[in-house]
Amino acid sequence: MKYKVISNAEFTYPDIWDYPSQAESADIFTCRGGYASFQLLFDELDSEEVSVNFKGLPNDVMPEIYTLVPVFVERNEGINKEKIGPHYPERTAPYYLYDCLKPFSGKLDLSKGFGGLYIAIKAEKNSSKGEYNCSLEINDLSIPVNLTVYPVDLPEETLTMINGYAGWTAAGYHKVKYLSEEYFEIEKKYLKALRRMHQNMMYVRGVKATKVSENKWDFDFSHMISEMKRYDEAGIKYFNGPSVGWRKSWNESTILLNGSIPSMSYEGYCYLSQYLPALKKVLEENNFLHRFVMGVADEPNKENATEFRALCGLIRKIVPEIRLIDAMNYGDLHGALDIWVPLNAEYDKHQEEIETMRANGDEIWFYVCCGPRERGYINRFMHYPLLSTRYLHWGNYRHNLTGYLHWAANCYQPNQDPFTVNCPEHHFDDRVCFLPPGDTHIIYPGTDGPWISIRLEAQRESAEEYELLKKLAETDKEKADEICEKVFRSFKDVEYDVNKFINNKRELLIALSE
Repeated sequence: MKYKVISNAEFTYPDIWDYPSQAESADIFTCRGGYASFQLLFDELDSEEVSVNFKGLPNDVMPEIYTLVPVFVERNEGINKEKIGPHYPERTAPYYLYDCLKPFSGKLDLSKGFGGLYIAIKAEKNSSKGEYNCSLEINDLSIPVNLTVYPVDLPEETLTMINGYAGWTAAGYHKVKYLSEEYFEIEKKYLKALRRMHQNMMYVRGVKATKVSENKWDFDFSHMISEMKRYDEAGIKYFNGPSVGWRKSWNESTILLNGSIPSMSYEGYCYLSQYLPALKKVLEENNFLHRFVMGVADEPNKENATEFRALCGLIRKIVPEIRLIDAMNYGDLHGALDIWVPLNAEYDKHQEEIETMRANGDEIWFYVCCGPRERGYINRFMHYPLLSTRYLHWGNYRHNLTGYLHWAANCYQPNQDPFTVNCPEHHFDDRVCFLPPGDTHIIYPGTDGPWISIRLEAQRESAEEYELLKKLAETDKEKADEICEKVFRSFKDVEYDVNKFINNKRELLIALSE
């Protein structure tokens, strides 16, 4: 049996043996409260069953062991063949990729004698600092592990993060009835996975509006409040409420309320003047108002920009206490929102204009989704380098963007098996497209509950590095900026040498230790 140690900062594959970060021993490090992790690849195995044991680990660190599970990337969807560049794509499809991490149960997922493990060692906040020489015993192998726990505490979360969780989708894939007791147990596991990567905001839905007479409605918020209470119990701090309106087509200016009411009509005004105060009241009664933001009409564009701004003004007149948020491209939307969430490429192109919103008291986040798809902008796609995901929240630090949004944590499309199909057909309003690989999910529907991914782990690390950079900037902003700019200059200018990145991360922890 042969083995190699590979960094947690690059993708591995069941048909590739050589990697830039490969080594015969694991030299890993973390702060207190963080993880030190690495991958192990094996070749020439004659059995899927292996024994795994640590020797010499300090008592106050906890190892987690996962089996690397290959998933299929069927094509390089979203790549313009005329604009292919280094790392875009990282590899030409079709191929298998180790993205899924299955909790280890004594067996590897073998392909022609090839398999792998992901090892994550958690240092608790009260862990002893220092350097520990230990070993990982795999069958008859003894793999040296050098673990350094720096005298730095992982700061508390300040970044706001949301990835869309689809409860009904989880229920279907795990074959339980939505909102049953069996479903709630599954939901807890998904929430635990999301909290692992420091997600602290959730979309909430479930408002039922019933028309009782001409221009009169009753509202039932019980489902939404029940959902918020479950999320709150799981450690979620913030809630993104149901969007007020939607559109039939990207080419129409009209925004519709409650499915069919034109927002600028008298009926629309009557609806809003009843719905919004009722929403505010139920949020106040449950002590959620200060933790609640609300979408208006997702991704406004030039066709509906005027109506969108008018609708935002009407909402603010009725409930000025509720902050408004939407993902958006840059356009004639000035003054409409409290929290602006531009696509990272849009922020890059229109930074000066978008920053005027912050100058007037608004908050600026960013998002990625099925785009940007080319031109070198980072995204969490499977056919981009893993560092592309890892740098997401370095972008938050570099540009002082206080939140991050993605539409999909587990939004598998109809009949999609995410282990074998990762560029599914997607229907949205009047558009149909094929999504880039990995856009629909960062969690897999495992046989015994959700299984996390190496991309989820990269995003967790990125969120922690954001907080560490912010912590260093409190006392030495010049040094923090220097460390950031060595590897992240803009959303389309990052360092893809994995060893340079690892050394830079160590420099960050050393600077904080001093």
